[in-house]
This record gives sequence, C-alpha cells and structure tokens, in this order.
Amino acid sequence: KVGYLIGSLAKGSINRKLAKALVKLAPPELEMTEIPFKDLPLYSYDYDADFPPVAVEFKKAIASVQAVLFVTPEYNRSIPGGLKNAIDWASR
Repeated sequence: KVGYLIGSLAKGSINRKLAKALVKLAPPELEMTEIPFKDLPLYSYDYDADFPPVAVEFKKAIASVQAVLFVTPEYNRSIPGGLKNAIDWASR
C-alpha cells in the first residue's frame, strides 16, 4: 500500500496529472491512495497536546501505508510550503 502526496495544492497542477498517470501505470498489486493535506492548519507546537481532527486523520492516513511517494514541484530550490507543513504534521 503506497500513499502519495502531491506537493502542489493547485487543482490543475501538472504534478497532480503526473500522479494520476503514475497510479494508472503502477502494477496492479500496488494499492495507491492519495493522502490529501490541503486542509491542514499551519503546524504549531501549540497543537501537540490536542491535534485538530483533520491532523489526526492525516496522521492515520500516513500510518496506514507501507510507503510514501512525494510527487512535487521544486519551489525556490526547496519544496512547497504546504508540503513542508504536511511533513511537519506527519513527524509529530
């Protein structure tokens, strides 16, 4: 089971199109599922004592897969801010 995160939040992103193509090309034994993160609030350690429900669901989705695939653009020689925020949530 592979969860994938699309680094761009734009609906028409080429990375979203690429991810859909990768899912179609994946071997049938791979279960591919998108793990959305657009609704996550900006991470702050203030949430550590009581995660919001959307963050709890995101963390459960990450924990439920055996591998994570990032399909993302380069942004200012790094990763997009939304993806960085999702990674921060996942690591808590």
